[in-house]
Amino acid sequence: MSRNRRQILHRTLWTLTILTGIAGAGEQVFKRYPVESGMIFYDINVTGTSKGFSTRTRGIARLVFDQWGARELKEEDSTETQTGDFNETRDIHTMTKMDHGTIYTVDFDEQTIYKTRDRALDLAIAQKEDLSDESIRLIKEMKGVKVGTDRVAGFPCDVWKVKDQEICLYMGIPLRITIDAPNFHSERKALQVVLNRPVPPEQFRLPDLPIVVDEEYTSNAAAQTRTEDYLASVRDLQEKLASMGLNLDDPNATLTPEQERLVIDTLGERYLRKQKRLLPRLIKAMEKARSCIAGTDKPETARACIEPVNRINEELGDRTEHFDFSRFPKNRPGILEALDRELAYLKVTDDCVHKHDKTSDVILCTEGNLGEEEQQEVTPAAANP
Repeated sequence: MSRNRRQILHRTLWTLTILTGIAGAGEQVFKRYPVESGMIFYDINVTGTSKGFSTRTRGIARLVFDQWGARELKEEDSTETQTGDFNETRDIHTMTKMDHGTIYTVDFDEQTIYKTRDRALDLAIAQKEDLSDESIRLIKEMKGVKVGTDRVAGFPCDVWKVKDQEICLYMGIPLRITIDAPNFHSERKALQVVLNRPVPPEQFRLPDLPIVVDEEYTSNAAAQTRTEDYLASVRDLQEKLASMGLNLDDPNATLTPEQERLVIDTLGERYLRKQKRLLPRLIKAMEKARSCIAGTDKPETARACIEPVNRINEELGDRTEHFDFSRFPKNRPGILEALDRELAYLKVTDDCVHKHDKTSDVILCTEGNLGEEEQQEVTPAAANP
């Protein structure tokens, strides 16, 4: 199965699972926590024994967030010591930042930051979902039970028992997590809690390290466009399915191949209209960018060359073109080769887009004009997953 078709079918199945949950969000705001901001600082204490050796981990951690959790940073800095048959000490340092739908993962060993996009989070933010009770909901799903109350860092909290874990929650925020198992004990306990106070900007600051951007990453503007278009397309689909008497609340409901095609065509209709209008502009902008990059040795000029392409991609809601211009012009051949592959795909897609008026036909057209290997090497533009 081609990459295009796999992505469309995945998108279709994902749509069908969320259709019933897309009711209006009213005037709510997106929430991952029941308070607008917070800074929680933890002490980490882990001990374990096994035949021939023992381990001990000591450290600190922090959880900081604002905008009800739309922006969040988690960091852990600890030292693990092993003694026994062999002795070893190693430092463990992790950091993850979420800024709306953008995720930064710091690899301190490789001295690199990885930047990706969480599309499910984009959708939750667009729908203004209230996920502030997610911790308790998950605990209950795992058959957890409330076993008492306690006080941690000056805050009252409910104690929940889940298998070998005890979690003390204040308004859904974990203040203490304890795990007790044979020959193993772990406790993460809040020492200081500050809630509903402005969080200093430096609390969200990432280390000054090179950032590697995922090739499928989209800018905030493109992600917002894509998500808004997608939700509007889902509403269009809801109306069509309702007019056909299909009830997706029924777990036994199934779709015929014709109905599945209707789903694909309805979801792709808005994006296809944009493709017809913008793909010719995108191709011209990319050809101009390629010529511009080929004709300069300056990294800042090369970076500016690609900006018109990314502005059109933002209108489409498509991924952003990311190249490492810090190594330019040494890596220019690789950049030009990537642009050539993308141009070849866009030209095939543009031809199919202007021949057909349904997304399913565009998919079949591009599959017939690109081999499987070519489709896997470039990013599909026939659909907007």
